[in-house]
Amino acid sequence: MTTRGWYKERTLTTVDTVGREVSVTTGLTRDPEGRLVAAIAISDGPTAIYRYSGEVGEDTELVTNAADTVKELRRLASMGPTI
Repeated sequence: MTTRGWYKERTLTTVDTVGREVSVTTGLTRDPEGRLVAAIAISDGPTAIYRYSGEVGEDTELVTNAADTVKELRRLASMGPTI
């Protein structure tokens, strides 16, 4: 059962920076103009579109930024508590 009415909705539960449970939902939905879009939302907060249907290219800026952030976390975590 979907909670937002999206297509191909996927939701996982994690915690925020103070330890409260939050849900992170990704899926396909429609923007105000009716275009099919890929989107992400955290709990009951707003939805962010990260790809419009018909866009070309392998990754979007949002997906690339998220992957780069995880790489940076891994790099800094291996250095120990220096920051």
